[in-house]
Amino acid sequence: MTELTGKVGFASPISAKRLTRRRILGVELIATAALVISLIIAATAVSIGMARAQAFAGGSRQDDASFAVALFFGAVMVGMGGLTAIVTVARDTLRD
Repeated sequence: MTELTGKVGFASPISAKRLTRRRILGVELIATAALVISLIIAATAVSIGMARAQAFAGGSRQDDASFAVALFFGAVMVGMGGLTAIVTVARDTLRD
């Protein structure tokens, strides 16, 4: 690693090879699939918990403001995740 490669960053010169890139993409795909499965399980558990607690049942609730704030923050998080995904895809297409 004492040779200068002319590239910016700390990546090994070996990481530029095609086989290494395929392995990295495979690992990223597996990690993404595991994350999706984990989120589905978590959402299911929360939904079951809310159904058992009957969170949405009831006529007049006093905590409507906190529920609205929670929905707003959830929508913001979903929007930020979508924006991050769009920017990441755009950055990857520029590199290739």
